[in-house]
This record gives sequence, C-alpha cells and structure tokens, in this order.
Amino acid sequence: MKFFKKIRRSTAVRRLASFLITQYVRLVWLTSRWESFGKEYPDPYWRQTKPMIACFWHGRLLMMFKAWGGTNKLHMLISSHPDGEIIAKTTQAFGYGWIAGSSNRGGRKAFLESVKILKNKEAVGVTPDGPRGPRYQASVGIIQMAKLGNAAILPISYSSTRGIFMKSWDRFFLPFPFGKGVFMYGSMIEVAGSSKSDEELRQDLEDSLKELTQKADLYCGREVEKDLIEEAS
Repeated sequence: MKFFKKIRRSTAVRRLASFLITQYVRLVWLTSRWESFGKEYPDPYWRQTKPMIACFWHGRLLMMFKAWGGTNKLHMLISSHPDGEIIAKTTQAFGYGWIAGSSNRGGRKAFLESVKILKNKEAVGVTPDGPRGPRYQASVGIIQMAKLGNAAILPISYSSTRGIFMKSWDRFFLPFPFGKGVFMYGSMIEVAGSSKSDEELRQDLEDSLKELTQKADLYCGREVEKDLIEEAS
C-alpha cells in the first residue's frame, strides 16, 4: 500500500498514467461502433451555446470525454486529490477545462468557480455521486449550482458490449476495444423557474441517470447491476 502511495505522489508517474488513459479512450473509441440516443434533448442547447451541467455517474466516467457535442467549452469538476490530477490531465488532452475541488476538498471554491463558468455561458461536467459516493445517489449541490448559474442539467450515461466492472466503490465500468457502445442522453432538467423543490429536482436527476444507465446496459446485452435495480426501485 505504501508503495502505491509513493507512486501516486510522483508527478512523472501521474503524467504517464494520464497519457495511457487518453490513448486507451481513443483506442476504445476508434475500434468500437458507437450509437447515440436522445441527442435531440441537448442539441438545441448546444446550438444556442446555453450554459448547462452535464451529469454522469462516477462509474461511467471514462468515455464521457467523447459524449460532449457542444461548441461551448466544457469544464470537468475533478477532485483536488493527487489522483484527480491524472483525470485533469486527461481532460485537458481532450480539449476540456477542469475545476479542482470536491465535497471533500476545496468544495466551496470549486462550487463558486463552476457557477462563474456557467454564468459565462459555458458548461460544467459533474459526477453527482462523486468523488466517494454513495453510489447512484445524486447530490443536491448540483441543483443549487444550476440555479445560481442559470443552467439546465443534462443527464448522460453509456455502456458497451465489451468491458468489465471494477471492484471499486463506484463499480467503475471499463469498456474494452472492439465492442458496440451506446450513449444515452436524458431530457434536460430545467431548474430556473421550476415549481419543484431542490429535493424533487435532485430526485429527478437521480432517477433519470439510473434509468439511462439501465437502458444503456440492456441495449448492450448486459445484465443490469443488481445494486442499481435495488436502489432505483
């Protein structure tokens, strides 16, 4: 354990890890057949460069670098933990910006920076159950961020016919090359002027992400995760 901690503290190793992840994402993207469903929901927002928050489960993060179709810049909210630097550099490799912070570290600063970005009519990418869970439970902070930034929320998920689930808290899905993948986009969640409470909007987001994830897995011939079904019921 101490050995791995020392490796993670190495800037050179983190840079190498980021490079390898970037190349792997490109490999999976280029060698797989990809379909998209529901792009009619974000398309008008993308065309008008409206501010939005793209939300996806922490365990479905890897291929989200290929899911964004907007011309306005996307900034990924990433943990300020040293491991987060790996994802941050990967994010930059795909032309996105990044915001350092999470509910555990630098949360307030990251929240305010995200709101500022949204007010500038750009976009923010967030894992609402990250960085440490609970898995498949969306944070109400996303709703508050959307309200202050006058932004809509876009739920997204994906799956593939080839890949494995890691034995991590988020059941991270690692897709393999040469599969058939699918991106699922949900209806936009408008928070500005909504008569719903923050909790109701949070639940809408959570339900949408769960449903999209189940649909994506079923479309790819995968058995839906037992925990996901139990928590969605």
